[in-house]
Amino acid sequence: MKKQFLLIFLLSGLWLQPGLFGQQPSQGLTAAPREKFRINTGWQFYLEKNQGESIQLNKKTATWEPVVLPHTLQLTSLDLDGVQDDALQKTFHRYVGWYRKKLKIADKRPKKVFLEFEGVHQVTNLWINDRHVGVHDVGGYTPFHFDITDYLNFDGSENDILISADNRLNANIPPEGTLYDYIKFSGLYRDVYLVTTDLLHVTFPWEDKNAGVFITTPSVTPEDVTINVKTTVRNESDMPQQCRLLTRIIDREGLVVGRMSSEKVIAANADFTFSQTGGLHEDIRLWSIDDPYLYRVNTQVVGKEGPVDVIENPLGLRKFEFIKDKGFLLNDKPVELIGANRHQAYPYIGDAVPNSLHWKDAFQFKQAGFNIVRLAHYPHDDSFIQACDSLGILLYEEPPTWIGIGGETWFDNLEKATRVMIRNHRNHPSILLWGASINHRGPVERLHYAAKEEDPGRMTASNGSPWTGPMNSAVCDIYTPMDYQNMPLNPNEIVFLCEHGSSADAARNQFEVSKARASANHIGVAVWTAHDYQSFKPRRGLYPRRVFSIFRVPNPVYYWYQSELIHTPLVYVADHRASTDNKVLVFSNCQEVALYHNNELVATQPPDRDPQRLYIDHPSFTFAYPFGEGEFTAKGITNGEVITSHTIVKGGSPYKLHLEVPTDDQLFYADGSSIKMAYAYVVDRKGNKISSDTSQISLSLEGNGTIVGNTKIGANPVKAYHGVASFLVRSGQTPGVIKLKASAKGIKPGEASITTTYYNPARNLAATKPIYDFKPIKLDLARGEGPLLQFGWSPWESEDGKSATVVSKDHPQVNIKLETSDGELDWFDSWGLSSNLPYVGVDGVRAEATAQLILSISGLDQGEYTIRCYHHVMENAKKNESNIQVAVNDAGAQNRILTAYNPPSFGAKLGNQQPAHNDVIVTAESNRPITITFKDLSGKSGVVLNGVEIKRNKSEN
Repeated sequence: MKKQFLLIFLLSGLWLQPGLFGQQPSQGLTAAPREKFRINTGWQFYLEKNQGESIQLNKKTATWEPVVLPHTLQLTSLDLDGVQDDALQKTFHRYVGWYRKKLKIADKRPKKVFLEFEGVHQVTNLWINDRHVGVHDVGGYTPFHFDITDYLNFDGSENDILISADNRLNANIPPEGTLYDYIKFSGLYRDVYLVTTDLLHVTFPWEDKNAGVFITTPSVTPEDVTINVKTTVRNESDMPQQCRLLTRIIDREGLVVGRMSSEKVIAANADFTFSQTGGLHEDIRLWSIDDPYLYRVNTQVVGKEGPVDVIENPLGLRKFEFIKDKGFLLNDKPVELIGANRHQAYPYIGDAVPNSLHWKDAFQFKQAGFNIVRLAHYPHDDSFIQACDSLGILLYEEPPTWIGIGGETWFDNLEKATRVMIRNHRNHPSILLWGASINHRGPVERLHYAAKEEDPGRMTASNGSPWTGPMNSAVCDIYTPMDYQNMPLNPNEIVFLCEHGSSADAARNQFEVSKARASANHIGVAVWTAHDYQSFKPRRGLYPRRVFSIFRVPNPVYYWYQSELIHTPLVYVADHRASTDNKVLVFSNCQEVALYHNNELVATQPPDRDPQRLYIDHPSFTFAYPFGEGEFTAKGITNGEVITSHTIVKGGSPYKLHLEVPTDDQLFYADGSSIKMAYAYVVDRKGNKISSDTSQISLSLEGNGTIVGNTKIGANPVKAYHGVASFLVRSGQTPGVIKLKASAKGIKPGEASITTTYYNPARNLAATKPIYDFKPIKLDLARGEGPLLQFGWSPWESEDGKSATVVSKDHPQVNIKLETSDGELDWFDSWGLSSNLPYVGVDGVRAEATAQLILSISGLDQGEYTIRCYHHVMENAKKNESNIQVAVNDAGAQNRILTAYNPPSFGAKLGNQQPAHNDVIVTAESNRPITITFKDLSGKSGVVLNGVEIKRNKSEN
């Protein structure tokens, strides 16, 4: 292809029968063979409540209902349908769910076809066209796939997909063992994909420790990053195949900033693992909590006839360190880790949580100020990990356990689940720690060694308790105990408290954070738990001590975390959950708070102070005043000025419902499975929320969507919990406006609307972002017999008095010419320069004092470019004291004068700096050269040029 700048999309023409998903592919996009379709719609479901040994489906008696994935075997009330199980969960959701789907595939090309599952509870059997394909029985929390190529009809006739999701008790599958403190929900509860590849393709990452793409960054500094990428390519043909692996690093704007290429002839029916190492050395953006900058690693497999496979992975450039007496360092900066534990389940739907709600959880954690989340007590959904990558939240992920321990097969499956968890999520920059332990029990050597074998660069966590297991990290790297008893911690060991208690008034939370900050080796804490959750041990209720309710409504303690961790001015009057009859509690990050009751000043005071909260920045404000009926207003004061305020009402008169669908920076897709939370608040005439109200509230809907649940499970209508009723609203499959109306007896209704947007089920199509691939031109100017060439740069050599022209090796249509207005060029060289571009600055070219230096560039494709020009004078050459004026003639303007920039650098010792340089932004058009003219405004010294770089900027062309 003649053009060097390519707008490349990582997708392929759809080969499934047109209209199968009711949507058509975008037109005019470059084809590539891998396709990944999310096939969550169009399923039929039948619930088999037989708990015996047989799971054979009786097709004659089965009654099917249409469902959309993610799906639970049955919707569940908040009281777990009244089931009286114990912590072993012997009967609840212990059923077999049958799922059926029809697919027409009209393609006879020799491809591979797979069904990929993100997670199924908990034993999965698959049949295609009445033929048994296989079984997955490792567990319900990790991904897997089946190769279904040889079971499909490729003649356009229907293919029958039949799946059993068997959630019956199984002592061989962790976390089942003896008991656990959460519910094992059920069903095809995560996304399912249809994946097609060429016979020459990248393997699935969970197949083996070297499978898929594994990205590591052996060294990371703000100036230089080394990147290693291991990629396993499989040749499933019967002949050896020539394979070129092209790996590109792409920045947020879509610009290719690094590339690695390798070639290998892969034997028939064999795998080969490529190992490529490269790096970035300029304009590096590190991934951090405050700036979670993500690159993309684009992996392209090129066969004899062209590209045959393309996939992408995220890349966050960051460095983790755990150093005694310094604590945890992220990119060389100490960070105190403050966060929470998370369970994935939601009310009514259990674990069948769509990606939209996984994002909501992560988004709320970021709003709270949390910088770490422990994923309790199993691997979580891919979409939650991706959200934390994007938002800047660190993760501590662990295999599926609680306290119970099983037999040999159970441990085998636990190790397999651990390995798959790591292989699946190892490329995500948000993953900080792998749990190599059993919750409460502590470190497990077998899991630690497995984690180190799979991912040697990350630390393992011990996850014990002071009443069970060793009181140190033992074989693991980091001591991560839970503590509800204020246990003494060894000051000589790095400790992260994986669980600690919480209280409705945030006193316990403040104590634990202060305790952690008292020692550099106590690197942080995670509160148990972020949300209310359901369990049979004991039966969990709605507890104000949690950070959020089970519906993700913030409890008062949430606002203390915000006051401590977020810099935005905040003041919050805690309601009856934290303010008792003898005190009013206020959370704020202001210097003082003035409290008013019914517009009369109660007091103005600073925050509480006591030794147990010595190391937190913003303790709560406790006012010795009865929390009685009426209106309470707190005003936050800093530097003598009121900068924020908050009002609540106790015992007010309900007047209206305020219906709210919170925004979370994400589109609401019309995919049939996405869910938004809708909250109906009871307010008074002034719009103040009445936190103690318990009205019965109903929600109605107009538009293409549904309300999850009904009266039978107490989902609609629902009783207000602390003044708010919560509902789950699911999108339909047609984009448009969904109108919602909340109603309650004796209260004015509230209304809100949500707009759903078009969704494309082709994941590789929907998630694709463009790539702007222009390999930078880097020219090091030198005398014909000059000294050294800068590593990775191309030479541009000439002799004194002669103009010089060079043609780019990587872009042969690009012609670059250098000349002076008087026809004389003085090429020079020297011996050495102390800088991070030492060989660029040691040689170059000079124009005389009154002459202009003219750089002409032709052949660039249409678009915007940055031309970086280096100007440095060595000690043995005439010192240049000029200010340089730059004039540009390009497609954007004629004789555009840039502001004169500082004099060139001078001398032989710059230290760790680049020679002086200036960036010129130019616009190119076909058949129109670009001219950059340099002139010494002083007319005394002339102009020096040592090197030229040409980079492509992002463009919509």
